[in-house]
Amino acid sequence: LNSLREQLVEYETAVNDNKFYKDFLEIKETNPDFKFCPAFVTTIDPEDVFRGFTIDKGTLDGVELYDPVIAAEGLVGYVTELGFSTSKVTSILSPELVCGAYSSRTNDAGVISGTREFALENSTRLYNLSRTCTVAVGDIIITSGSGVFPDKLIIGTVRNIQSDPLTSSLYAVIEPAVRFDELKNVMVLTSFEGQGAALPSGE
Repeated sequence: LNSLREQLVEYETAVNDNKFYKDFLEIKETNPDFKFCPAFVTTIDPEDVFRGFTIDKGTLDGVELYDPVIAAEGLVGYVTELGFSTSKVTSILSPELVCGAYSSRTNDAGVISGTREFALENSTRLYNLSRTCTVAVGDIIITSGSGVFPDKLIIGTVRNIQSDPLTSSLYAVIEPAVRFDELKNVMVLTSFEGQGAALPSGE
């Protein structure tokens, strides 16, 4: 009976692994310059409203600071702390992460960066939008490519459009494509064309 249980666990693990790699195979086929390092989410910080977490890969696996972290659905965040065999990931919900992005439908561009208020609602924002932009609810928002992130990674969809009371610009509330409460397996994007062209200040 124990042997059968072990075989069942191995089978279920293999099925999940196959689905995981199949999802990323499609991304790889579209982006042949991408190099991945598969990783498992080991710890989620319960005190972090921005959904930061730790993965089981580090410098020994070729992971470096600011490497993007993705799931099959889209962008998760990037590596901000390194160990030999573990890394800390900051999510796209965090104000620490700043990323150029645009609507795949209209090409209207802005900047992705979160706030505590939005993170509590499992969302982030695309700000610095022109008041003449035509971004609409349901639009898919993707990365614009900045050196830290490659172009055209899915971030999420527009939930609503609001006006910034302090400026004349608009911002969009973005619902991430990734479900952080279900996140178990991710890929660290260790290499891509144009990587490192615009790293954060001081790096």
